[in-house]
Amino acid sequence: MKGQPGNKAAAPGRLSLVQDFVNSVNVEFGPDEFATADGFVGWLTRHGFEDLKPDDLDRRDAVTLREALRALLRENNGGDPDPGARGTVEHIARDCPLVLGFDETGALGLRPEKTDVRGALATVLAAVSESVVDGSWSRLKACHEHRCEWVFYDRSRNRASRWCSMKVCGTRSKMRAYRESRKYV
Repeated sequence: MKGQPGNKAAAPGRLSLVQDFVNSVNVEFGPDEFATADGFVGWLTRHGFEDLKPDDLDRRDAVTLREALRALLRENNGGDPDPGARGTVEHIARDCPLVLGFDETGALGLRPEKTDVRGALATVLAAVSESVVDGSWSRLKACHEHRCEWVFYDRSRNRASRWCSMKVCGTRSKMRAYRESRKYV
């Protein structure tokens, strides 16, 4: 999908990498960029991870990590805690070591130890870690509409946005609630 639903701005800084990673599949309509190794290579290349040759296990780990992060982002939008998602993130993170280092601008932060696909996944995990520390993680949410789950950044003052697009997902949800309320009248 080009741009963000509802004309929302992308997440700030490196958190936009996490947003793009999880949004590599449009849950409702497809396509899934990680469905094939070539698609995964395309995503990696577009995000600055050139010349990587992921195998099918790397691709499957990326899908597993993506869906575990989506589960955590549902929690950010009022969803139930998912201990399995936490365990999955921890499991994949074991093979994606991070070290403290300086980037090309001289900024100190978490950097991947490896330069392969595990390094790319570590970069995504570093962005998650940094956003938890700076408080922006809780603003990254999976759309509350169960058919959508598009990841958006909640810029509202009270952090109460529920849907990626009020016009589409918000309307669907409100219409469903209205129909449910009319069943018992």
